Amino acid sequence: MDYGKVQKLWAKGLGYVADNHIYKYKDYSEAVFDTQIESKEWLCHQLKKVKPDVKHISILASWYGLVAVPFLYETFGEIDIDLYDVDEYTTDIAKHIWNDYPKVNVHTKDVVFDDIDYKGEVIINTSCEHMMDMKYITKNYNDKLFVFQSNDNSNVKWLHINCAMNQGELIEQAGLTDIKYAGSKIIYEHKRIMVIGK
Repeated sequence: MDYGKVQKLWAKGLGYVADNHIYKYKDYSEAVFDTQIESKEWLCHQLKKVKPDVKHISILASWYGLVAVPFLYETFGEIDIDLYDVDEYTTDIAKHIWNDYPKVNVHTKDVVFDDIDYKGEVIINTSCEHMMDMKYITKNYNDKLFVFQSNDNSNVKWLHINCAMNQGELIEQAGLTDIKYAGSKIIYEHKRIMVIGK
């Protein structure tokens, strides 16, 4: 992976944060932690095995997309990627970061409560611990391939409201029946869990 690309994109956004959203600095600085990099590398590696040819991806709770988009582009080429995040300040920063990337579209949407027509043939959510069970979304998209990540770190009580302790629990939360991949790995003392399926 060309980590220099992530660094350049992060620096581009940092200036915008400093000028327009200084209160987001701590949040923004955490978007490129090692945990983000390791979990996104793992995701891309496994997704490529399951579906080598991807044209369009929708990312739920996408944050700034700083790690996910470059990794996905390196894996699948410059495909269409839709980023969805509920926070309007986050998406404003993301729009600035990706303004030179015509195939990256940023949307300010609540994936839990808004009615969204996802265009991606693959739908990714690497923040399942932050929201309701994904089965409320998967049930409406039988033709999509889903990639979900969660973790077992329930100590972050004000943010991690729906952790999964293992692959089986995440599969149940997601309502998936056709499992293409399920696994877990320890990242900084906590278990990161991933499932891919329909």
